[in-house]
Amino acid sequence: MKSKIGQENSDLKIIRGSFTSQSERQLISQWLDARFYHSLGITVFLDRTQVIDVQWQLLRLYDSNEAKALLGIALVLAGRACFWLPEESSSAGLLCSEMLKLQPCRVVTTLFGRDILRSMMGHPMSLLREYDQWVMVCTRLFPQASGRLAITSDIPRLIEYQHLYNHERSVDEIADWEALIQQAKIAVHEVDGQIVSIVRFGLETHRLVSIGGTYTFPAYRRQGYAERVLGFAVNQIVESGRTAYLVVDTDNIPAIELYRQMGFECVGPSYVGYLAYS
Repeated sequence: MKSKIGQENSDLKIIRGSFTSQSERQLISQWLDARFYHSLGITVFLDRTQVIDVQWQLLRLYDSNEAKALLGIALVLAGRACFWLPEESSSAGLLCSEMLKLQPCRVVTTLFGRDILRSMMGHPMSLLREYDQWVMVCTRLFPQASGRLAITSDIPRLIEYQHLYNHERSVDEIADWEALIQQAKIAVHEVDGQIVSIVRFGLETHRLVSIGGTYTFPAYRRQGYAERVLGFAVNQIVESGRTAYLVVDTDNIPAIELYRQMGFECVGPSYVGYLAYS
């Protein structure tokens, strides 16, 4: 994928495409690593770009007067997701406008990015739904945790879980359960041979492993099962020498309280918005 350099004005430039040099690759890697709690999606998908079969673009905004002054990065999977990490500057809207030309359906960014995105809403683009979130992390072990990794015979219950989870969260997610099980990405907790609580492992780097999709079937809630399977999942991550990472909606008070009681710490805000185009 060739790079495209576009001068927006005399002080700023946007580069779109592959790295222009090995030194730029290193600069971007260092920039992301310094912001690793908020750059998980970008970091992971940069590593995957050689193997994923989808059109993608890496956009970055520079201060033209300082060769190493990055003002923001966006990695866009065209028509799908966008991970956007802007610096808080008056120029952030330039990069936002460029990434929206690729029509991502989901944008993950900071609260500052949220405000820029909202300012650009209108024809032919609309905001379907959005969530303000907290980023929380944990590095402790849970001796009383209970759970196991999912196996193929669990798939019927996992399909049931996905249907209920999608309904409660108003999302339309589809999972390849065979692949996720093979990759050891699903943890479950059982009661009397029945799966009652589930958590999924997500994106991961050498520092962080994300967890999400936490769900307890309605008849089994408020009995501590989510805490047990979460503890199991966190143990898997911490024992690998990394940090457990999750995002939770700011209005999901019960979940936030559970995570805090377990020892998760809040390291900052995040945002995800779902977009539509006419």
